[in-house]
Amino acid sequence: MPHQPDPQRIQKLEETVAHNDHLTAALSSEIHELNKTVLQLVSRLSRLESRLIDLNSKLNDDPGQVPPPHSAGPDIPREPL
Repeated sequence: MPHQPDPQRIQKLEETVAHNDHLTAALSSEIHELNKTVLQLVSRLSRLESRLIDLNSKLNDDPGQVPPPHSAGPDIPREPL
């Protein structure tokens, strides 16, 4: 005797699949947006690093510049940069 499909069970499975498809699409969209944000932040960080390197090289090119006394901690020499 063949087994007859249960219409309620099939409907429940179809609803579950549709819900999972919707959830997967929403999560994929969210991941895409997060990836765009991360890439923008990486770009900004790279530009900031470049600016800091430029500023540091400019400071090192001027040997007469001395850091203010309050900025010298126990590990920072009080000599010109």
